[in-house]
Amino acid sequence: MNKRYLALAGLAAGAILLGGCAAGTALPPAAPPATSQGTVPIPAAKENAPQPPQAAAMVCSAEAKDNVTKILGLKSPPRTTLSWNGTIYSCNYSLPSGSLTMSVHVYSAGPAAQAGARSLAKSLNATPIRGLSNLGLPGYQSDAGTVVFAKDNMTLHVDATMMSGTVGFNRVPRTDFAYQMATTILACWSEH
Repeated sequence: MNKRYLALAGLAAGAILLGGCAAGTALPPAAPPATSQGTVPIPAAKENAPQPPQAAAMVCSAEAKDNVTKILGLKSPPRTTLSWNGTIYSCNYSLPSGSLTMSVHVYSAGPAAQAGARSLAKSLNATPIRGLSNLGLPGYQSDAGTVVFAKDNMTLHVDATMMSGTVGFNRVPRTDFAYQMATTILACWSEH
């Protein structure tokens, strides 16, 4: 059984234990109207939008922070700083083992997001993720600790290169931690 499959199985079990996903951001987005069921729809992502799409903001949501806290065995949620430049939403986590950055580049369409993921992966010396580990999506991972996935019109980039080689109380390799955080965010995107 390969290591990536075990990590994926662990992630699935962790997602069940950690609970569901909800969009969240420290930036105050314009409130979209509620539907008749009382749920708030995720707005269509547009390049250069004044506010990030809720799906992009999930990288800095309370759930993402909670997952980082639990996976690394932290006593309290990590401090984060975020930015949105109209196309890229970025969340930097200040952690005891170094800095983790998760960012989402929002494109106008899926093919542009896939091309963006390929280009970013090439610049990071990241190779394609093969088999079940790519979750049926264009995905790339580097030995340095970066993971890139394209889904719909967004490219997710998880950068753990500024973290120590192993992280958390279980001494997980930073490459596995980056992959686990990427798939956690992708699982949240799939719920919406």
